[in-house]
Amino acid sequence: MRKLFNTHSLTAALALAPGAAFAHEGEHGGAFFKELMHVVTEPDHLAIVVAGAALIGCVSWVRRSARKRAQARQASARVQD
Repeated sequence: MRKLFNTHSLTAALALAPGAAFAHEGEHGGAFFKELMHVVTEPDHLAIVVAGAALIGCVSWVRRSARKRAQARQASARVQD
């Protein structure tokens, strides 16, 4: 069965709607390091970055452990045959 939303379609949708990602009104242009320092020094922005990193880490861990369990089941099935 095909997924309704895959990674590529989600990325394209987010790229086409950048206005929704602005945290506040005002000028959003500027140097890369200026914007990076803004994200790192603002507690609310930093909390979102940390939460996103934690979510990515948890998803990665769950997928890796599920893959290891599947490999262990396959190895066990081969031994029993």
